Amino acid sequence: MSLIVVISGPGGVGKGTIVRELCERDPELVVSKSWTTRKPRADDREDSYFFVDDETFLKHKEEEGFIEWNEFLGSMYGTPMPDANEERDLILEIDVSGGRQIINRHPEAVLLFVDVEDSELRKRLRQRGDDVDKIEKRILEAGRERQEAKELNYKVIFNVDLEKATREIHETILKARL
Repeated sequence: MSLIVVISGPGGVGKGTIVRELCERDPELVVSKSWTTRKPRADDREDSYFFVDDETFLKHKEEEGFIEWNEFLGSMYGTPMPDANEERDLILEIDVSGGRQIINRHPEAVLLFVDVEDSELRKRLRQRGDDVDKIEKRILEAGRERQEAKELNYKVIFNVDLEKATREIHETILKARL
């Protein structure tokens, strides 16, 4: 494994779409598939997560099977330990708190925070089918995540235009490889 790229941001900003685009453009990138205890959503891709129960997740955690893990809105999320033989750069699509765990273990990691204005975030969450209560919780959490990202010196990328945001992130990764 060469480079670790952490991509964080509020739910609904387009992180998953950007990560898929990056991996399609650059064969040197591979995305880590996180584990979660949350229930699948209608818009989840089949390859987006390993969906497991609490017991399975906690057992894997106890066996030190995660490079980072976090609890978010009542569900647990974890990134499995990377394959030491992986030669491609690893993208982690994780929460800012997980980014903190990564930077503590791998200070050379690249931290990128994808964001949009709250009004756009509300619109995207509604379109994705989130209920009103969950949307407001996510907006509050977005404020906390932004603050933590600032403390950790994440580079902020605004995803107003998908192509532009993806290109900016890819250019940042290419620079980090040098």
